[in-house]
Amino acid sequence: MRSLILFALMFLCLQVAAQKNTEASDHYLIKLYHCSTLPQIEHVENYVGNMLKPFLKKYGVETLGVFIPISNDTALDKRLMVWLPLKSLDALTNIESAFGAIDPFGENAVVHLDSFSNNSPYTRIETSLATAFKMHPHYSTAKSFKRSVENIYEFRSYESSTEDLHLRKVHMFNEGGEIDLFRRLDFNAVFYARVIVGPRMPNLVYMTSFSDMASRNAHWKSFSEDPQWKALSPMPKYAGTVSRNETILMRASRYSDL
Repeated sequence: MRSLILFALMFLCLQVAAQKNTEASDHYLIKLYHCSTLPQIEHVENYVGNMLKPFLKKYGVETLGVFIPISNDTALDKRLMVWLPLKSLDALTNIESAFGAIDPFGENAVVHLDSFSNNSPYTRIETSLATAFKMHPHYSTAKSFKRSVENIYEFRSYESSTEDLHLRKVHMFNEGGEIDLFRRLDFNAVFYARVIVGPRMPNLVYMTSFSDMASRNAHWKSFSEDPQWKALSPMPKYAGTVSRNETILMRASRYSDL
């Protein structure tokens, strides 16, 4: 009997360990609203904060990132980013089912962003879905600085010309040690993820955060001068892995949880 109990306990421990090792990574839904005027951006921002955010919280969303690029003042294409972390794709299915069940002829404000001075409130919405990297399976929030209007959130997108090159770049972040380098240099990464559905693929995206612009610039200077990066970046196996990259420097909206 004792042997049977010990065997059962060992089996249970192995099951728990297996569950931990196969713990699901986060999924991130990223919605980029494109606008042509600053009043449109303000209108969409208020909608996200006052209508969309309460709706998402009702369906279990714990954190919502709302970001506004600092280039909006001069850019023709003005944008607002909504970043939504999900623990599973089932959560997204539940949200979309609830949204799709809303009567468009009713008075639910979640579906009534369509009128703004008799014009469309935005040009279009660019949506993508990403899965967190295995070396950073869950999002994190900044710990080394206090939230202020000077904080900078840096969103980067790295596109590759083939799936092979894309996976090599992902490998560079994970096994190659780039994530470890970011951690050591205190980049306050929010997430790293591989886009699995979106208009730009193959593609990986990530976001880092800084107390202000001076801190951001100082961090990247340290990064470019670090011996680990100088050894990693010229490796032949990672050559040509990025065909197009984009950097968006943003500040958090007053409605953001980050």
